[in-house]
Amino acid sequence: MANYKNYNIVLMAILLLSSELFGQWNFSLSTQQEYSDNPFHSPVPVSTLISTFDLGIEYKHETLGIGYYGDYTIFHEIAERNYFWHQIGFWNSANDLIYGLYFEQRKNNIEYELYNYTNYNAYLRYKFQFSDINIFSKASLSVTNYSYLTDLDNLLGSIGIGFNKSFETKTTIIGGVNFNYKNYFETNLNDPLLIGDSLEQSFSSSVFTNQLNFYGRIAQSVSENTGLAFQYSHQNIVGGTAKYVRQLDYIYGDESQYFDDPVSYESNTISAQITQLFGDGFSLKGIYSFTQKEYPSQGIYLDPEFFDSTILRKDDQSLLRFTLSKTFEFAQSNIDVSLSYLAINNLSNSYWYKYKNSQFNIGFDYQF
Repeated sequence: MANYKNYNIVLMAILLLSSELFGQWNFSLSTQQEYSDNPFHSPVPVSTLISTFDLGIEYKHETLGIGYYGDYTIFHEIAERNYFWHQIGFWNSANDLIYGLYFEQRKNNIEYELYNYTNYNAYLRYKFQFSDINIFSKASLSVTNYSYLTDLDNLLGSIGIGFNKSFETKTTIIGGVNFNYKNYFETNLNDPLLIGDSLEQSFSSSVFTNQLNFYGRIAQSVSENTGLAFQYSHQNIVGGTAKYVRQLDYIYGDESQYFDDPVSYESNTISAQITQLFGDGFSLKGIYSFTQKEYPSQGIYLDPEFFDSTILRKDDQSLLRFTLSKTFEFAQSNIDVSLSYLAINNLSNSYWYKYKNSQFNIGFDYQF
């Protein structure tokens, strides 16, 4: 961990020294204090207080930008789960086009260093208008390498297009479609446990997934201070060996990016949101969503140890969130203060993924 802290100090020193030459700087400091009764989404929950501390530094010169973002997370009752995350990004924005590169790392304590990873991401976004409709297109390509879980090393490519259209009735319609391609480089398909019953052991060492997602949203202002929104989204795996190969039969751990990869399942989600503005700049948001998921590349755990690859995993997840926030303005800076509550109920036919989670959070974000 010390090597990465030294790296951060050197990087910030370079950024600060270059500010004497040209450009504009933005800084942000934030912290969140959270109580969670099941932060790892386990059927055997462990509660803890969680503190996160974030630093953001951005430098802009004309259309060019560079940013550094760091986060340290502390699990007060489970200190071995503490981890450090940081990211550096470069981008260029001109008119309606923005493109950039990001480099990201996560470093855990030695007890959980198997979750360490490095990610490289390139992206491009372009917006334009057609018949008074705002059109947004995007593309990205990322490579993720895990220090120990090499079966999860992957390439993820995504392209998409979306739109929004506003009307005089204070109604806004938003929609879009995305196509994702994900390739796991090193999944061991020679292991009989990872092969579906209907397949021969003749695949290459990679497993890939093609996924198509689309969404639609309608938002309506019902009064000067009240807004409602409803959304439906659908994602479908349209091809790839991951449609058939049980490449993730065994548990990698209790982190969501490992057991609940968004590209690994098909789903339907409906959600509703209400936003209420109050005097003195307070706002309250309430969101409820319900998602049905099917995992064509995962079997189920009948109990903590016994795995059955002949039955596919299915989850139903309900989520409820309330957030109260206010921005305090100073001469040339802002402090955002927020209080939030989140409740998740995940029903699954697989033992390790049936859980409940409640979170209470207070956050402070200082931008200057």
